[in-house]
Amino acid sequence: MLSLKELIPALTKDFTQGITRVDKHIYIQPKKEHKYTFIWMHGLEDVPDSFLAGFNNPELNPFDNQTTKVILLCAPVRPLTKNKGEMMTSWYDIMIPNWKQFWGIKSDKELWGVDQAIESRNFIWNLIDQEPIPKKNIFIGGFSQGCCMSLLAGLGYKESLGGILGNSGYLFPFTEINNKTPIQILHGEEDEVIPYEFAEKSIQPLFKLQNKIELIKLKGIEHAMMMDNFQLMKKFVTNCLS
Repeated sequence: MLSLKELIPALTKDFTQGITRVDKHIYIQPKKEHKYTFIWMHGLEDVPDSFLAGFNNPELNPFDNQTTKVILLCAPVRPLTKNKGEMMTSWYDIMIPNWKQFWGIKSDKELWGVDQAIESRNFIWNLIDQEPIPKKNIFIGGFSQGCCMSLLAGLGYKESLGGILGNSGYLFPFTEINNKTPIQILHGEEDEVIPYEFAEKSIQPLFKLQNKIELIKLKGIEHAMMMDNFQLMKKFVTNCLS
């Protein structure tokens, strides 16, 4: 099965018009009236350019590029404790290599850079505040660390958003729930970086909420974004907007 990065060359066209870069973040402006905004966050040691071809291609983008502004955020470069201080893009620090084994045993701050995650969350909140459209027309999503951040920021925001599109991540125990934003979480069955069973266990508190939530296990998929992810996200967005 081909990954998204392997499929992109066959699908990518020249869609450079309307793209701007601000402080390493990428903005894809709508071609017509701005009705919706989609904010996306990459994973650990990645950059927003990895997703530019996908979200700037009408065949892959879950949203209508005629009316949707897409914001591909770039995480700060920081030392990662679990990698002996190696510098890399990361939305928050990870304190120990085998952090998953200590879930529920060690405190949150012994596992993650909680203060950094909160700082990143507040940055995203500020971005949402600045969007000149109804909050119900703003969607947020991400992959891996970006998935964790989309849940932290999306569920903790003061108003309900259009939807949260999480891929291959998990729910922080310290996530606040302040709204009824619909949630979609996609996760590869063969994921060895963040095992599906671990992610499934982490999000159990969400099923007690009034939020609409769907968790979809992707058969045969590892820790990666595939065509299935984009197709399922598109279906979710369509349902949210109907």
